[in-house]
Amino acid sequence: METWTGYYSEAEAYYKTVAGAKRKGRPFGNLVYYNLIGLSLEGFLTALISKDGSLPEHSSISSMLRMLKKKHEVPESFTEESRFYNKFMNFCSLEVLETLEPTDEEIDRMIRFVEGLKTWVQGCLTLEQKTV
Repeated sequence: METWTGYYSEAEAYYKTVAGAKRKGRPFGNLVYYNLIGLSLEGFLTALISKDGSLPEHSSISSMLRMLKKKHEVPESFTEESRFYNKFMNFCSLEVLETLEPTDEEIDRMIRFVEGLKTWVQGCLTLEQKTV
C-alpha cells in the first residue's frame, strides 16, 4: 500500500465522523468538530502532496495549498476558506489568549470546505492515475 492512501483513508474517516455527527444532531462541541475538520483537511492535502512524491513543508492548510499550486490548478476559494479556518487556530503564544469557538454556521461552512477539497483531491488523484 502506498503512503498517500493511508493519509487519504484517515482524512476520509475524520470527514465521515464530522458529517455523521452533524446528521445525528452534533453530539460533540464545536471545538471538537473544528479539530476533526482540521485533521481531515490536513489528511486530504497530505495525501495529494505525498502522491506527488513530496511531503508537506509545513503543517498549515495554507502552506500545503501553496505547495500544491506548484503542480495543480487549486481553486481560489480554497485560499479564502483556509484563511477562514485559520482564524480559529489556537497558536502557541506566551500570552494567554481566548480561543474563539466557531458557531454552528461557521462549522457548517468549514464542513462544506472539506467536502469541496475532498472532491477536488479525488479529481486530482483520478487524473494522475489516468496519466500513469
